[in-house]
Amino acid sequence: MNSVNKTLLTVIIAIITFLIAMGLLSFKILGSGLRKQVQNHLFSVREIKKTQIQSFFRERYGDINILSKNPLIMQSLPVFAAAFKEGGFGDPRYKQAERDYGYLFMHFLTQHGLQNIYLVDAEGFVVYGVKGESFRGENLKSSHFVSTTLNEVFTEGLTRLHFSDITFNEKTRDFMCIGACPVFDNATTFLGVIIVEIPYSKLDAIVSQSEGLGKTGEIYIIGEDKLMRTKSRFLRENTILKMKIDTKSSRDVILGNTYIQRVKDYRNLPVISAYTPLDGLRDVKWFLLVEMDEKEVLHPFVVLEAYLVVVATVIFTISIVFHRFIRKKALL
Repeated sequence: MNSVNKTLLTVIIAIITFLIAMGLLSFKILGSGLRKQVQNHLFSVREIKKTQIQSFFRERYGDINILSKNPLIMQSLPVFAAAFKEGGFGDPRYKQAERDYGYLFMHFLTQHGLQNIYLVDAEGFVVYGVKGESFRGENLKSSHFVSTTLNEVFTEGLTRLHFSDITFNEKTRDFMCIGACPVFDNATTFLGVIIVEIPYSKLDAIVSQSEGLGKTGEIYIIGEDKLMRTKSRFLRENTILKMKIDTKSSRDVILGNTYIQRVKDYRNLPVISAYTPLDGLRDVKWFLLVEMDEKEVLHPFVVLEAYLVVVATVIFTISIVFHRFIRKKALL
């Protein structure tokens, strides 16, 4: 092989080495950039959803606080209580009270997006319910309601505004949050408690919006017990208050930490997880997690990897062919 051919071969090898090195460097930089981009996106989604959930609860706190001070509530509660005590739900005075106030309570339900409103007298009797017969006539102080969410909310609601965690209503067969607040007349005389049911669908409408999270992105909430407070995107069966999330993320967020990291999720799949405590929810201790499968996150990275392998193979093949051509020519 003459000096010209040797020089040409050296140059070709140097160019090939440079191209491969640049490809590998670009590959590494792109992978790091993709992870950072997704982390920033999950951070944004996490903070937006956190704000939406906090705003949702603040609005509900405001709703029940305003209702407890509404003149209609202060006026109607003793009327329903007196009629119920005297003759029960069939008493003419009770029927008249329903006609006088019923349509206004229905307006409250629609206006505030509530499932139901109950009026409870000072003795613990549910003297009025806007929808159906659910708990009307029941005494929330009775042994039947001991250790129930309704009893807890009523007891706390005797003295302050209180909200429960998500609970399952056996009578309505649905999940909901329950709030309560004491009702006083203008002379600060205690009249009873107003209890409201907030349907789960209102919270689900916020959490289930996973636009921008691809095919595998998921937003969900857990409690201090690590049980899910929302539905799983990947499982058909109900996960609310049934599925326990015991992952690195869930353990860390319950300690009060806010972070983004690569972990394995409850399906044992690697994900990028962004999590934070949902502070400011009064009596409710919840934690928000926003996650996306690492496989989907790195899909462009994998495509580039395959492309670089093909390019490197082609370049290597061409160099071998060219090298043989040069050697063959030199032997002639």
